[in-house]
Amino acid sequence: MKFILHEIKLWFKDEDAVPKSYNFLPDKVNVITGGATTGKTSFWSIIDYCLLSGKINIANSIVETVLWFGIHFTIGEKQISIVRKSPELRSPSSEICFNEGYFPFELVANKDVAVVKALLDLEFGISDALRFPHGKGQGRANFNLSYRYFLLFNALTEDIIGTSGTYFDTTFYGKEEYENALSHIFDLVIGVNDMDNLKAKERLAQINAEIRKIEKTERDGQKIQREFDAQTRLLLARSKEYGFVPYDQQPESIEDALVVLNSIVSESKKVVDNTRAFAEIDKLNKQKDYIRAQLSALNRYRNEFEQYKRTLRKCADSLQPIVYLNENLSAQLVESYETKIFVDSLEASLLNIRDNLSKRVEEPVKVSGDAKALQDELKEVEAKITQISVMSKEIPAEAQRFIYLGELKNAYEQLLRYETPKQIDSVKLNQLNIEKSSLERIPEDTQEIKSNMNDQLNDSIQRNYDLLNSLPAYSNAKTKFSSKDMILQLLPHGQMFPLDNVGSKSNYMMMHLCFYLGLHEHMIAVEQCHVPQFLFIDQPSIPYYADGDSIGNQDKAKLMDAFSLINSFVQNIVEVKKNTFQVFMVEHAPESYWTNDNKLNYFHTVGKFIDGNGLIPKNIYKEK
Repeated sequence: MKFILHEIKLWFKDEDAVPKSYNFLPDKVNVITGGATTGKTSFWSIIDYCLLSGKINIANSIVETVLWFGIHFTIGEKQISIVRKSPELRSPSSEICFNEGYFPFELVANKDVAVVKALLDLEFGISDALRFPHGKGQGRANFNLSYRYFLLFNALTEDIIGTSGTYFDTTFYGKEEYENALSHIFDLVIGVNDMDNLKAKERLAQINAEIRKIEKTERDGQKIQREFDAQTRLLLARSKEYGFVPYDQQPESIEDALVVLNSIVSESKKVVDNTRAFAEIDKLNKQKDYIRAQLSALNRYRNEFEQYKRTLRKCADSLQPIVYLNENLSAQLVESYETKIFVDSLEASLLNIRDNLSKRVEEPVKVSGDAKALQDELKEVEAKITQISVMSKEIPAEAQRFIYLGELKNAYEQLLRYETPKQIDSVKLNQLNIEKSSLERIPEDTQEIKSNMNDQLNDSIQRNYDLLNSLPAYSNAKTKFSSKDMILQLLPHGQMFPLDNVGSKSNYMMMHLCFYLGLHEHMIAVEQCHVPQFLFIDQPSIPYYADGDSIGNQDKAKLMDAFSLINSFVQNIVEVKKNTFQVFMVEHAPESYWTNDNKLNYFHTVGKFIDGNGLIPKNIYKEK
């Protein structure tokens, strides 16, 4: 996103003091140089304050001197000026003078902070279409996008430039809030995700949570209903046992059962007439006697048939001598016709009996089968008699009846106090499921896309890294940015795993420069429209000036290597990419480092804070 800072202007509390302006050029490395405690670092704090930060990072000595802070810049194709009153009692001011164009002649608060933030959101490409990708009716997602979060990618501050494990100064802006924002928008700015996908994921999480809540309500309601139904049936059974409900009355539904129970309790219904139950028992008893009579007759028949077979066997045994006599002693027997006829008759009878006994004698009727069926029927009848007898026991005395009635009434009232199952919103559930299906059809970021974007980012970082000459020990190393840990890693040639430690602060400063320059080069390539195309760099010379105001030739060579990298980056964007980019750099190194080197042709000196001068002119401090 095109962004050009033209001017920073300070209006002082001393009415006689002339406002101080610092002018910046587009497509240049704009440098403010000077010693310590001159206010160099506060340049970024002033820019951030005028971009409506809720946190004050400007030094108190400057706040006590300045009445208004202002910036004049171009964003897109529009020129804007924002002038904000100095903080009071360490609280950011809500007095804003907003103007399209240059600074107004007279500074008067004319806009609310919220209004100006909304205007800047639009200029940073953050519209309602981005905030509500699925329509305002669905509400905002949990993460509320703001233009200020994208400033994380525009400042390489003093606190992080030489560190090993921090590449984004979230503490400068508001640590917890901005760390949460960073996790949401990093993939977005490198082109992995668009905000529609990001919001879709958040909305899906909301929908799933709502669906789970509705389903839990439904399960809880079903459990309550099951317990209620069981207690209702139990109370109805007890009412039958006490004689308040006919034993054979079976309500078709729980609602019908409640009507019966209510009639008992509310109308103090008298004990029901159980004459029908007694008649049923009498009928069953008669059926039982009839079955028993049939079983008795069958048993008698079976006994008589067994007796008949035993008698035949005895007769056969008694006639056995006749055969012997007829075969062996017939000559000695009296030979008379009558005797012969008698003996032959006896032998024929014996043979007939033997023949009958040799055969399998079957029962003339199905005695065993009929007896089994009758016994089963008898058991069933006796079970019915027992069941009805329990339900139709002797009508209790009047006092006992009222005791039972009171017991039933109390149980019924407990039943009515059951929690009513909550009704689920079926329409809403259907709508959520439909929306869920629609959102799930939004293409997810595939691993291939993410890998491709990360590869492109690493290529941009690597291109800048390969321009360095001051890391000879890692000259063949490959750069890899870990989006999980949010740090740049070096992989030595031929190794699979990154280094845990790359040594000095100078090395880490170089890695930070390569990352930020590579990141902006990549964002320009993917036409990222939310991150302004500028970078604030706070003193790359920090690793070398730690112990004094001068550095050795070797350290100077490393610093010049860093300056050359920054210069070549701007040159590449302007001349090769045909785009625009602006760098603001505050430095401890003297102006001669870049003015005496014709190769740093994109460097431009904005101010030199030497001989007692600083961000606040020395005459203002003297008058103060």
